[in-house]
Amino acid sequence: MDLKEIDITKFGKIRPRFSLALRSSVDDTFAHLEKRILEEKLVSGLRSNNLIFLKTPSWMQHYWSPEMTIRIEDDEYSENVIVNCLIGPRQQVWAMFTMIYAAIILVTSFAGMFGIVQYQTQGYSAFLYVVPVGIVAFLTVFIAAKFGQEKGKEQVSHLIAFLYHTLEEISDVERLKNR
Repeated sequence: MDLKEIDITKFGKIRPRFSLALRSSVDDTFAHLEKRILEEKLVSGLRSNNLIFLKTPSWMQHYWSPEMTIRIEDDEYSENVIVNCLIGPRQQVWAMFTMIYAAIILVTSFAGMFGIVQYQTQGYSAFLYVVPVGIVAFLTVFIAAKFGQEKGKEQVSHLIAFLYHTLEEISDVERLKNR
């Protein structure tokens, strides 16, 4: 698998996902990944039930550091194990940006609607100025998120490379399309 196949471009997905298939058992794959995470100094991780959260160690983290959520399960159509990966900002950062986007959209929408009604009834409304300010605020937050995504791009590539090379130690790894 070529790391360039995974879409981490500037205008790519905000939370890229991809799936891998390999011949192994779920337990063996989890055990091998956990063992390699403990051995590797440039990667840390945590297992929770059937998920592994892979991230950079705390001494290397910055605000925009990504984390990879890995779910390993049996493929119901073959004897393979499917490794589903989701890359994105840490959950706290993701939640904060979601709340900021929601707040901007709500305030802009309601102020815009109120401004339109006031404009239709009174001929003027200062609330209509909230709409362009909201659009500028939305674009500013979007650009900040893209900046953070670009800043964490090297760490994303490192996490993907670590996962791929670790899984390759068990079996040949195949990238699955359309998952």
